[in-house]
Amino acid sequence: MLTVVVGVSSTAFKTEEKMHLRKRNNKWQCLINYKGYRIGKTFIRKQEAQKWALKTKTQLESNSFQDTSCLATMKLKDLLKLYHDKYKSKTRRPKQFQYEINLLCRQSIGNITLLKLNSSHIAEFRDEKLGAGKSPSTVKKYLGIISRAFNIGKKELSLPLQSNPVSLVTKPSEPPGRDRILSDKELKQLLETASKSTIYYMRELIVLGIETLCRRGELLNLKRSDVDYHNRTAHIKVTKNNIPRTIGLSSLATSTLQALPLTIDGRFINLGSIGGFEKAFKRCVKKVNIRDFHFHDLRHLGATKLAKQGWTTLELAAQGGWKSSNMVKRYANIDAEYLAKKLNQS
Repeated sequence: MLTVVVGVSSTAFKTEEKMHLRKRNNKWQCLINYKGYRIGKTFIRKQEAQKWALKTKTQLESNSFQDTSCLATMKLKDLLKLYHDKYKSKTRRPKQFQYEINLLCRQSIGNITLLKLNSSHIAEFRDEKLGAGKSPSTVKKYLGIISRAFNIGKKELSLPLQSNPVSLVTKPSEPPGRDRILSDKELKQLLETASKSTIYYMRELIVLGIETLCRRGELLNLKRSDVDYHNRTAHIKVTKNNIPRTIGLSSLATSTLQALPLTIDGRFINLGSIGGFEKAFKRCVKKVNIRDFHFHDLRHLGATKLAKQGWTTLELAAQGGWKSSNMVKRYANIDAEYLAKKLNQS
């Protein structure tokens, strides 16, 4: 076990010495003064002090030495805050980014110093969160934030981090993709209930989610200046993968957008809060006794509808913003009953 001696004064060294070993309070203290470096560590055994001294002196002479003394006092939460300060202006969701950083800083792992933090701490944090009921995707997101903080700390903040402990930990496996879609009867009931919601645009947003294959955030950020009614297209600027795309609009999507009232900032949807919308949507789903259905599942519903109309995988990927055919297959769910009808028609 060793203790780092921080801020050893220059008077503790003799100017003609490069290395000095001394015993103090039944411990061995090694002091090195070399080309401006003043380094000191305390060991319990003399042999350990001598071994460290020779290794450090060799590193100093070969210009490969990294002073890790700052890592003995810097905690993970300090690194996360530095990462936040550097990248808060570059994220699309600064409030969400700050919330996630603050959440991680409050965890017990946030109080571990970077010198002690290792893969076993990361694995314990992973298992703790999974045991508390957090989804694998949420836990992977937390691990990703910690991992990026380490990479930024080493590459852009010049911290003497030897490795990234997150890279040594197995990420939690995510369950199979959701395939929940509504029957025609369920959809009709949901739309009828949504038209009576306290949120005036609830029905319209559900229709647009199905007709455009857009994510909720993409619809909420869509402005009137982004829509070309003549060519029936909409330019989606704010996307999950940061790659803008232009999509086609059905006649129903076009008329739905045109019927929405004007807003001050030019967006089609004037949203009060995400939380308020989520609660209102859940109320609509509950009133018609539909189980296990989220707003994001409307993309599944829309993709399945278009696939049954004969859309190709490439066409669906362009409309929905999916990067791979595998992702398209996760969203376009063709049931056995449809296949049976298709066979009997031929």
